[in-house]
Amino acid sequence: MKEREIAIDWKGPFSLDQIIDAMDNGGQSPTWEGEDYGLYQIYGGHELYGKGTLLYVGQTTEQTFSQRFKEHKNWLEDDLNGKEVEIYLGRIYDPKKHSPEDNWESWKRDVEIAEKIIIHRYSPSYNGKSLSKEPTSEKIRLIHMGQRGRLRDRDIVPKRYHER
Repeated sequence: MKEREIAIDWKGPFSLDQIIDAMDNGGQSPTWEGEDYGLYQIYGGHELYGKGTLLYVGQTTEQTFSQRFKEHKNWLEDDLNGKEVEIYLGRIYDPKKHSPEDNWESWKRDVEIAEKIIIHRYSPSYNGKSLSKEPTSEKIRLIHMGQRGRLRDRDIVPKRYHER
């Protein structure tokens, strides 16, 4: 089985308000080729692990980062008791394989797989129910570029998942 790569360009850190106020470029119908979709990491204080802990990894393919974080706002403010939150946004785009021709399905699939791999590799506290799911049986290497937070520069799917 051939290994494939998914490159993620990370930017940040951003505050919750910065994302809600500015990360809303969803593009125009019918192709929705805006840039404010993809992956995100949320860092903050944790009771056991302290400041700057990776708390949650998520993805948004159907709504912009701004729209998604409006939904996260209450739990981030309530659960973290106003402690400082830092958010990193990750964008995936490969013009050789991602396009509106397949209704962005190959892009959506790459975003979903990347999210699963990151959750599996880093076990963020607030992603508990996602940890039991195997990320993928494919051989995939994630390349983390830019401001990637505390992620390594590369992650691969553990060998035990693609040797079945």
